[in-house]
Amino acid sequence: MKNWSLGTLSIDVTLGDIDDSEIDIVVKTKDIALGNKDAQFTVREGSNAKEVLYWPGLSISSPDRRSSIYSAAISALQTADGCDAKRVGFFTMGFEVSRIPSWEVAEEIIRAIINHSKSDSCISHIILVASSPIQLSSFQYALNNVATIVPK
Repeated sequence: MKNWSLGTLSIDVTLGDIDDSEIDIVVKTKDIALGNKDAQFTVREGSNAKEVLYWPGLSISSPDRRSSIYSAAISALQTADGCDAKRVGFFTMGFEVSRIPSWEVAEEIIRAIINHSKSDSCISHIILVASSPIQLSSFQYALNNVATIVPK
């Protein structure tokens, strides 16, 4: 797990399935569609967090997927502030299964975190949980290049 600081906010980036029971609010995919047109089924990510919010249903063909990811991330951060949540987790497995480019997911979540961090917030810790090395490196790249993601 790698850690970044953004003002008073601590951001961890990790790979894999983690126990989310110590996280106040998590954002996960509600239904992950798997299969092809002949055999389809869905998987819902489980959670032990205090509150679970869900990403919008998006796919590679969604024309406004970047703005939808950003809006959902901002909404989750605002919800966390409304609940006095200290720890927020963003899980990206559903986006990866949907083949949404990892850099788009990372850039929009990081952009939302950066923009939200400019306001008063009770959030102290954000955990970004990637389910592939590519998504992990996309988060790391975005966090190492904040000035490119959100120019001043």
